[in-house]
Amino acid sequence: MNITLRQLEAFVAVAQTKNFTRAAQRLHIAQSAISLLVKELESDLGIRLLDRTTRHVELTDPGIEFRGYAEKLIGDL
Repeated sequence: MNITLRQLEAFVAVAQTKNFTRAAQRLHIAQSAISLLVKELESDLGIRLLDRTTRHVELTDPGIEFRGYAEKLIGDL
């Protein structure tokens, strides 16, 4: 498992904005890059953190729990 700071930042930005486009704008990267980072993070963890539709993003129960850990890790770093 190789979780990166960039993956954590992407996940937290999506979790906070509930929108991939706004998260990408916040981090100054392409929306497709945000999607890839979150998908890689979910793959590394072996769990789905977000429920996505074309217009809606919600945290799953594990995503809600992981968000707290991710925000703390980012703050500590």
